[in-house]
Amino acid sequence: MAEDNAADGDSASPWDLHEARLMAENARLRRICDALIERVEESNMAPTAPYAAFQHSVVLAEQVRERTQALREANQQLLDEIEERRRVESRLREATEKAERANISKTKFVAAVSHDLMQPLNAARLFTSALQDQPDHNTQFMLSHIDTALLDLESLITTLADASKLDAGVVSAEPGVFPLRRLLDVLAEEYRQMAAAKGLRLRYVPSSAVVRSDPQLLSRVMRNLLSNAVRYTDRGSILLGCRRRGERVEVVVADTGIGIGDDQIGDIFQEFKRGARAVKYHERGLGLGLSIVEKISRILDHPLTVRSRENRGSRFALQLPLARLSAAEARAMEPAADAGRTLAGRRVWVVDNDRAICSGMRTLLEQWGCRVAAAESVQALAEHLDPRRDPADVLLMDYHLDPGGDNGMTVADALNRDRRRAGAEALPVIMLTADRGPYLKQRCARDGHTLIYKPVKPMKLKLALQHTLTRAPSTTGPATK
Repeated sequence: MAEDNAADGDSASPWDLHEARLMAENARLRRICDALIERVEESNMAPTAPYAAFQHSVVLAEQVRERTQALREANQQLLDEIEERRRVESRLREATEKAERANISKTKFVAAVSHDLMQPLNAARLFTSALQDQPDHNTQFMLSHIDTALLDLESLITTLADASKLDAGVVSAEPGVFPLRRLLDVLAEEYRQMAAAKGLRLRYVPSSAVVRSDPQLLSRVMRNLLSNAVRYTDRGSILLGCRRRGERVEVVVADTGIGIGDDQIGDIFQEFKRGARAVKYHERGLGLGLSIVEKISRILDHPLTVRSRENRGSRFALQLPLARLSAAEARAMEPAADAGRTLAGRRVWVVDNDRAICSGMRTLLEQWGCRVAAAESVQALAEHLDPRRDPADVLLMDYHLDPGGDNGMTVADALNRDRRRAGAEALPVIMLTADRGPYLKQRCARDGHTLIYKPVKPMKLKLALQHTLTRAPSTTGPATK
């Protein structure tokens, strides 16, 4: 019990300790007054000494008066200090509420601005990707610079949005079980091309491990680490690989880049801080990438370690818990043998309220051999074909449609209900959005829709289409030459 009281005292604030001392003094004075009064009342002086009894009573009365006055002053001091404490706490509470309102407002603003900026960025990326599939000598140089600028802008917007959500505490992990290779294969192919553009070699060591993690958050961590590796390496190679360590698998991103000194390793995970030598490599950086990596790794409970040497490179390692897939889950995730040929002649419907994105998506998909119907709404699509009867293989649906109207999820559900009533098969849906909130992710997982975040990365879209179409039978048959 004494230890508990001591622990409580150690954790009490100075206000609480001071108040306790005043209350104790108050109680002590009351006990003294009670004792003095009791002595007067119980005095057994002989009646032959009335003057002495009177004098003694006067002295005791004076002592009672003094003690009572001291008690009143102590009480008043206590009341004044309690009132001051209430005023201070009220001001602190108001300041905290104001800061919380400002933080929420900032988060909403960043999310809104991020979505608006993602729309034209998404359209530009689709057009440049389509052009790069069939480049000519005159446009290749300009396209490479345009694509680099768009990648920089995309990175800044995404990083800003992620940092804002992490600061607001609205990011939570939704772990699932999946083959690690399903995530890393896509990243390796994407960043192999980025590395080759700088004359670097990306070595990839795949893994058959099945892990438990949140694939979206894990992808964000790995993209930040791979982007840094490409950005800060001038020559040599980059390694993306896996190694089993007991009940965990370690995912490693290593490079032969500029590296950092031991005295800077703690600083690189702080917001808005980058190494002195790193600044010249990416002037538009915010210094938030590794801060985001560290915060997400804590949310996922995936230990993160780093080793680095100046001019020799860096090695980042993330440890993930191993898991197991059921037999049915394993069969569902096996790629079809013709996955690389599934896009030729397949019919794709695109609905996006941004005309430029519709045009860019049509251009890109037709480059892959798809037959495309694109419109800004289902009603506009119906002007050219009957969504309930015309053959189609997959629906690419934007989630944020016109303000005040239905969202893409509602529209896709209604369209598929109409198709079922007409005796047609429901279309598999790929939902495109810049909204990274948990609700949409959970809804897509529940309804079996594929979710892709904007700006759409062409390689990721292509793999998603191939994976979706291998699970659904073709309604159009192969394209005729």
